[in-house]
Amino acid sequence: MHRFLRITSLGLIVLLPVAVTLWVWWMGMTHLWWGVPGSVAAALFLYGGWYLVFGATSFRSRWRRVLSVALVMALLMGVTSRLIRYRGSASGSSFPKFSWVWSDDSGSGAEEVAIGHPAGASEWPPDFPKTEELVDALDFLGPERDGMWPAPPFGTDWSTHPPRLLWRRPLGKAWSSFTISGSRVLTQQQSVDDEQVLCLDLRSGEDLWIHSDPQTRLLLERAENGGSAMGGDGPRATPLLHGERVFTMGSTGIVHCLDLASGKELWTRHLLRDLGLETQRWGMANTPLLLSEENLLILAGSDEPGPTLIAVDPENGENRWIYQGSGASYSSPRVVDLCGRRQIVSVNRQDVCGLDPATGHVLWTYSWPGIWPKVGQAITRSEDRVIVTASYGAGSLLLKIEKDRDEMFSVRPLWKTNSLKTKFSSVVVQGDAIYGLDEGRLTCVSLETGRRLWKGEKFGFGQHLLFGSYLLVQTEAGDVVLGRVSPEGFSEKGRIPALSSMTWNVPVIAGRILLVRNDREASAWLLPPP
Repeated sequence: MHRFLRITSLGLIVLLPVAVTLWVWWMGMTHLWWGVPGSVAAALFLYGGWYLVFGATSFRSRWRRVLSVALVMALLMGVTSRLIRYRGSASGSSFPKFSWVWSDDSGSGAEEVAIGHPAGASEWPPDFPKTEELVDALDFLGPERDGMWPAPPFGTDWSTHPPRLLWRRPLGKAWSSFTISGSRVLTQQQSVDDEQVLCLDLRSGEDLWIHSDPQTRLLLERAENGGSAMGGDGPRATPLLHGERVFTMGSTGIVHCLDLASGKELWTRHLLRDLGLETQRWGMANTPLLLSEENLLILAGSDEPGPTLIAVDPENGENRWIYQGSGASYSSPRVVDLCGRRQIVSVNRQDVCGLDPATGHVLWTYSWPGIWPKVGQAITRSEDRVIVTASYGAGSLLLKIEKDRDEMFSVRPLWKTNSLKTKFSSVVVQGDAIYGLDEGRLTCVSLETGRRLWKGEKFGFGQHLLFGSYLLVQTEAGDVVLGRVSPEGFSEKGRIPALSSMTWNVPVIAGRILLVRNDREASAWLLPPP
């Protein structure tokens, strides 16, 4: 019996990290990879206990050995903690990134990127669109905020006509994307301790103006108790352009309305502080939504129960209505038509809801609980379908919105699947198929059933845009890949080395211009003509 217990208990200890590793891999729970080294540490601890009970030498000798090993490990951990600093995530899989404590990480992180203008900074390339031919990109993920267009405005034969680099430049830390008006390009960045709204010249990538918020890095660190570590420093949201105005949301909840031409501040307010709210745990990432019909600017609140969406006057920033919900998440609200009714659709911390744009009155709510962030946009299909996706085990849902004769709304799920779990990106829909990055791997599921049709290449936790049947993928490693998608698979048509380090930012296409960036650099590319 003693021999049986000795062998069985040792076998269970050895199998513990193996079982945890296989479970995390099988379930696709990339956010739980920390459990693998944790299970190894637990196995070592259990082995120490096993050795004390079943070891061959005297108990005193076994105790001395275990104590000596524990002291050495404690000493090594103490020294290591003094020499190494946690720097956030090395990728979207949540693997940690470390550096020496004496290394300087206070700058933008972009100083090592060489500035280059292969096409020349002073003149347009011969085939570059003229100023009057430039295409605007005024909002996050396009005019519908869903990352989908009916057809590509550029040529798709990248093997014969490869995209051409226009310029490359360093940028400060941020997970913001770009918006474009004419030849002006807007984004955000971190510069040492200051968050900045940055306006660039589309033809050269050079600064036109910069608006700074001092010491916002320190505000973020104090507000989040270290919760921003995975995403690092810097703004997360994308500037919104409307007419001659720029609306921005900083990582700590500071909202700006700036003049597009000069960067002059027209109004500003610290939204969360004014409402007595805390910054979302991983920083504010929600792009403001402008409702022209109602003349309202919709802003996100904290991720705690309470003010979830706040409507303000775009002329002065004063409150117009507040939706008291389950708390905001990291998705940006959209305005869509569902069941013949124009409404704001918002993915929140614990639910998905539809609101009346003019009043903030709740039209419908579907409970979607979870403690982890939800980032993907709510994607509508037909007049009564809403697709929502998230990682961290939440999976994907297809919701059906219904309205009765009394104009009362109801919602019910048609299917739920864990075959498509998007972390930082949203899904796109073409025909009867849904495409997205399932824990970093391009995946297709059926729109009707949620059943997985195929799982393809691992592009990492990047982003993508859909143009008809062509998917443009910004990989996490930095490459941009163009391919054709169908329910049968993905056929690559071209690839360019757009960036050279971890990229979570959404790419932007304005006509034939492709703009990409991450927390170190940005580059602009001229795509072939259609």
